[in-house]
Amino acid sequence: MIEMKIQQPYTIKKVQESDISQIIEFMMRIRKEIFPMLSEDQIPPDLIHFDQHYIQRENSAVYAAFFEDGTVLGTIGICPYDGRFGQLQQFYKQIPTAEIVKCYIDSKYRRLGIGTLLFNKALCFCGYMGYQKLYLHTHPFLPGAIPFWKAKGFEERLAEDDPVWNTVHMDRKI
Repeated sequence: MIEMKIQQPYTIKKVQESDISQIIEFMMRIRKEIFPMLSEDQIPPDLIHFDQHYIQRENSAVYAAFFEDGTVLGTIGICPYDGRFGQLQQFYKQIPTAEIVKCYIDSKYRRLGIGTLLFNKALCFCGYMGYQKLYLHTHPFLPGAIPFWKAKGFEERLAEDDPVWNTVHMDRKI
């Protein structure tokens, strides 16, 4: 296997107000690529209210990898887990839990360590904020997603039997 290296420097930083439009554009482009079954016209509520959801809340953040010219290579978001999956209540009751969201890497730059660096930033943020557990959900049709998260210490809690999504719920201690 030939190992590719990124030819230009990039940095990982916490997304600020001035980055929002660029980040949303990136997330919508990747979302369209990996979830072609979703309407590309429908913007998710957390992106419509990005600043309120991720920037203005002390316990939430988005980190992104940027080339020097401002091109976005990848993102990862952290927000408090909201308990919206009732079947998981037993795992997160009374435990400060963060949810990993919008972990997207541009397809040209996958498997180069960017996702790991973004995850490490998110993990540090979660520890600083006092979260004790990290939750996420993913899908088997996303190439490499489940092995990636398992390599980061996540364990499967529940795999849904759904004909389209087959959502896999995962978590780990911080």
